[in-house]
Amino acid sequence: MNSSSIMKDNVQLLDLPDELILIIMIKIKPRVLLLNSIITIGNNRLEQLAIDKCHSIDLTFDYVQSPYETVIQRFYSHIMPHIIDNIQSLISCPHLKQVTMKVYRNISNYKECIVPLLQRLSNVEYLTLLLAINGTRSRLDHFVDGFDLEKDIVSYMPYLHQFNFHIRTIFQNATHVEINTIRESFLKYQQESIGCTVDYFNNNYGQCQIYSLPFIGNRLDFISNRFPLFDINNTFSMVTMLLLFDDVKPFENLFFARIARDLPYLKTLEMFNGLEQQEKTIVTTNNLEFTHLSTLILFDIHMDYAELFFYRSHLPRLIELAIHKDILLAIITQNQQQARDNCSKVENLLTSETYCDSVDAVRNFFPLVSH
Repeated sequence: MNSSSIMKDNVQLLDLPDELILIIMIKIKPRVLLLNSIITIGNNRLEQLAIDKCHSIDLTFDYVQSPYETVIQRFYSHIMPHIIDNIQSLISCPHLKQVTMKVYRNISNYKECIVPLLQRLSNVEYLTLLLAINGTRSRLDHFVDGFDLEKDIVSYMPYLHQFNFHIRTIFQNATHVEINTIRESFLKYQQESIGCTVDYFNNNYGQCQIYSLPFIGNRLDFISNRFPLFDINNTFSMVTMLLLFDDVKPFENLFFARIARDLPYLKTLEMFNGLEQQEKTIVTTNNLEFTHLSTLILFDIHMDYAELFFYRSHLPRLIELAIHKDILLAIITQNQQQARDNCSKVENLLTSETYCDSVDAVRNFFPLVSH
């Protein structure tokens, strides 16, 4: 398409009345795609229509599920700073009542972009924040806590009626903070409406997770043995994506038995733990049933965990497997029937290295995988 054709199409769009343009905009999903196309092109009318006429906005940045990764990256790196610099375009947002922001990749500009943007949305009544924050690169000097939420966000939203959040802040060489200090920062909230946990790992990273209750997210990242994943209220029963990480303590068999029981809708499980289990001879966990698990990612694990999943569990819906090559070949060599059954429906197989020297063995174990 040449430049004259583009200009002609643009003129035709701008000749339409606001009502028709709004109908077109409503059909563009997710809304980040619309804002990416409209903001910074220099047309104030379209910007006003894109922002001022909306009643809700979902700024979702999910690297695992989103097919628009590069587009959304551009939104946070280019569009959001532009919106903040031209803040008057947000102060005519009387109809924006609901905002959802979901960013699972570690944000490096939380203080510079996210907070200033939220502070301008004074008419918001329903706010949902599901964020992972790189504290060091965001120029923070402490984990985000209740005091920060009140001072930086809530105090700017006088009409706020409901605030749901799950915020994970991670630092390298993090200063040690007691978990009670984090709890005490939520002075305005009832104790039963807030949850939090603090981790300090051997890799010199520390993280703090704070979340409102009831928990509304369906994804949990970098969950250690110290995270209160299981309780009598089944707080996290709706979680479908779980990333486990611990370099301090191994995940024992009982931990996975509880996952199979208490996270019935789990679809994706990713795991990082190279520590040998200490209680594998004490607790027997045969025939664990991961009913809905379809994706399993095991690049950096101890062999104990592979044996648990493939030899002592049922994975009836497993269709995607990412695994370390050596562990994969060890499983194939053992040639246990339970492992063969668990791998029989796998369609996508990704390994840490190529297995050119073992193609026939892998093909025999994974009959549905294209090699």
